[in-house]
Amino acid sequence: MIARMSSAAVLLLVSVLVTMGLPSPVFAQNAFERLVMPGELIKGHVKLEADCANCHSPFTPKAQDDLCLACHKDIAKDVREKHGLHGLRKDVAATPCRQCHADHKGRDADIIQLDKSTFNHGATNFVLDGKHEHVSCQECHAAGKKYRQAPRACVDCHRSADPHKGQVSDQCARNVPQPKILEPDQRL
Repeated sequence: MIARMSSAAVLLLVSVLVTMGLPSPVFAQNAFERLVMPGELIKGHVKLEADCANCHSPFTPKAQDDLCLACHKDIAKDVREKHGLHGLRKDVAATPCRQCHADHKGRDADIIQLDKSTFNHGATNFVLDGKHEHVSCQECHAAGKKYRQAPRACVDCHRSADPHKGQVSDQCARNVPQPKILEPDQRL
C-alpha cells in the first residue's frame, strides 16, 4: 500500500503518526495511549492515569509489580516481612498484582474483590476463633477504611467491657484466650 502512495502522502502519514506519539500539552497521554487504554482507572488511581508509565513498563511484566509496590508501601512491607494477607499467602509472591487487582474497569470498580462469605481469615495475622468466629466483618472492618486498619489489640474493642476496670495495662491478662497469631511455618 505504501509503495503506491505518493511521497507527499507518505510524508503526511509519517507526520501524523509521529505527532500522535508525542505528548500533547492538553492531554498527558499521547494519542496512541488514549487509543489503546482499556478503560478508566479506579478513583484511587486517577492521578496515575495521565501517564501509562506510572503503572506499566513495556516488555517487562515483572516491573509492573515493582511499580505497584513502590506506591503501595504497606503491602510491600507485608510481603518483605511475611506479615498480613499479602505477606502470609504463599501464592502471592508468584502471582502478579494485576491477576487479583486488575484496573481499567472504571472509577467505581472494586479491584479488591474480597468475598467476605468465603474469605479465610486464617490467611491473616488474626485467626477468628472462639467468640470472634461469630463476629460480623463490619464489627471490625469499618466502612471506608482499609481491611488492614481493623483493630488488633483486645482493648481496641473491649475497653468498655474491661473486667479489670483499667487496673492492668492494655495488654490482655494471660488467662484470657487470645486470637491465634500464626507463625510463618503455620501459614497457608
